[in-house]
Amino acid sequence: MNNTNSKIQAPCQVCGKNVLVDPYGNGFCENCGWVQNREYDKYPDDVRYPNIVSFNKAKRLFAEGKPLSPSFEDFIDGLKFYKEMQFDYDGKTYGVLIRDNDSVHFYLFHSLENYQIYPSISDFYEKAHINSTPLSSLWSNVLNAGYMIP
Repeated sequence: MNNTNSKIQAPCQVCGKNVLVDPYGNGFCENCGWVQNREYDKYPDDVRYPNIVSFNKAKRLFAEGKPLSPSFEDFIDGLKFYKEMQFDYDGKTYGVLIRDNDSVHFYLFHSLENYQIYPSISDFYEKAHINSTPLSSLWSNVLNAGYMIP
């Protein structure tokens, strides 16, 4: 009988501490916050779900003693990959979606306040704002940036 729920210890791909992983190599590192995944060997410089920074950037940030926090550019890369992202700013949660026509919808959750639509990711990157302040300028105050969870 093959028990796919069993977990084994393996070194974290970023910090080297032992992590419990499933038979597919997936697991969460309590030490550095990296989510283990076999895909990162194939795409070490890409932001890929479930992590919000690339594998190589995560290793560099950890080596520098910094948290694995995404830059605005990392967030954009995650948006390109996953199509649905969210973050918290000033006690409010915002969502960003890419629609079938590649338009980008940026909004405050549960509100029509600040609803913005951009024809492309590059327009969103350049023009998205909260209360007239560019999102790129606010990014250092953003919390919990990541993938939208269904």
